[in-house]
Amino acid sequence: MTTPTQIDTTNLLTILGVVAAVWALISPTNRLRLRFCTTWGDWIIGASIFLLIHYLVFAPSLKELGLYYSLGPWKWGLDSSSAVYLLLLSVALYFFWRTRFPKLVRSRVHVFRELIENLHLTKRYDELVLLVEPQLPKLIALTRQQSWLVRWIAHLDTPKIDMAALLNGESPQPQSGGRKYWRDMLHKVKSWRVARDEASTQAREILLNLVTSPELTHHLAQAHPHFCLKLLKADEAIRSDFIARYIDALLHAPGSRLYVELKNNQNLNGGSRLYLPESNRLLRFFFTDAATAVKIGLDSAIGDSVRRRLDEDRQLAETLNEPLGSYQETGRFRCPINSGITLFEIMVHEGIHQGLQDHMWLHYFDWFAKKILKQMAGPPDEETLLEWPTPFHYLLSRVVSIATDWAEQCACMDDSEIPQATLSADDFDRYYISKEATKVLGSMLQGIITSEKLSASFKRQLLAIAIRSHVTLQGDPKMAAVASSFLTAVIDGAGLPTTVTYRQELRNVLEGLDHRLRGDAFVFEKALKASLPCSPD
Repeated sequence: MTTPTQIDTTNLLTILGVVAAVWALISPTNRLRLRFCTTWGDWIIGASIFLLIHYLVFAPSLKELGLYYSLGPWKWGLDSSSAVYLLLLSVALYFFWRTRFPKLVRSRVHVFRELIENLHLTKRYDELVLLVEPQLPKLIALTRQQSWLVRWIAHLDTPKIDMAALLNGESPQPQSGGRKYWRDMLHKVKSWRVARDEASTQAREILLNLVTSPELTHHLAQAHPHFCLKLLKADEAIRSDFIARYIDALLHAPGSRLYVELKNNQNLNGGSRLYLPESNRLLRFFFTDAATAVKIGLDSAIGDSVRRRLDEDRQLAETLNEPLGSYQETGRFRCPINSGITLFEIMVHEGIHQGLQDHMWLHYFDWFAKKILKQMAGPPDEETLLEWPTPFHYLLSRVVSIATDWAEQCACMDDSEIPQATLSADDFDRYYISKEATKVLGSMLQGIITSEKLSASFKRQLLAIAIRSHVTLQGDPKMAAVASSFLTAVIDGAGLPTTVTYRQELRNVLEGLDHRLRGDAFVFEKALKASLPCSPD
């Protein structure tokens, strides 16, 4: 009797032992990650290679049983042992590649949700971003994607309208009983299928978890601000208060990317409009399309964040009431109030140049001015020679100056930047936002001129900014509509009529201005005198 060929299973036992040990030590999160990264196709490939290895190892037994099929002698110096090694190496590299670059598929969305929730609850936010960011486009697509059955039913159920008959006044043909019955049945099937579309439901839950967590949003705004821009492409982010919390978190951290971009974004691009370089990704995303900024609620997000700080942050108010110091040079670049004002400045300028027919809530400036005046410490120091005694004075001067810039900016508009559909609309008004700016300027001046917390010299300083703007507008015939809106808003009031007391105080402040400026502003002074009772000729 010949000695049978020995079968060496040592390598297989070693491999199985290593796999068992690794599986026992692997964390539940990593198990979820492995389940997400692999599909049934991957496991079929792994199982096939595993069976092939056993086929090669137990080849002698299979030959004895007549179950072994040979392709001929081994080539290139290979034998069964080296072939087993190469197969194991190949499957290891394959699974490494699959776990390194996973792809989200419908059948694994529920596993992906479990994994994201695990990372979220354990506050492993950086890992969460690394996992979600490559899959985010697919995740958003799944929330909007319908199954083939739903799309097919929707296609069949599309009503066929005879427009010619409708235009001739003919009533539509009534549906037959059979057609109505089948239509109702299709609606039920469609509703049933939509309700059981687990992949879309799970995808929406994942996105909602990402955009509705205040703590997660706060971390992402500081550590991964550009990832948040991708989240804003999801409908769930638009429908939630994600943008408000995101902007608030950016303004909360003086070291955030937003502050860096605002400090490095001071070059002009025609008039008072700021240039937005490619490197400032946040500002370009927010403002290159002003209509999108309005759509996602960026205007109200910025405005509410600034107004809330002016209302509630007592420590900030105390700081802004201190002497100016180095605030103008450095402090303003770390101030959430000044940064919020700058964001509005950029946004409205872009809206003007894009012909947007929306005020973009620039009337927040009136609220800012009122809150600043409310928080200011008084009474004023008449003896100071400083242009801005405190940061609050500097900020108040900024909102007035920016409003005048908006009023004048429409003179720099280029029709090539305005969408053709907007430009050709019958009700298009290229001066719409500039006229709205004059309204908010008038509202702010009413509070400033009548305030007891401002010195007479500072009131003259702010009024001089506004008057110079009116002189510029009055000197350009194309800007006559804006100049007229300016006169109405500042003297008579754009909404509620101004009081006689305000107009009298306005005249008193105007009389204290430089005589040259008053000479240039003769139209404004004449209109103001005409608005006062018993005014002298």
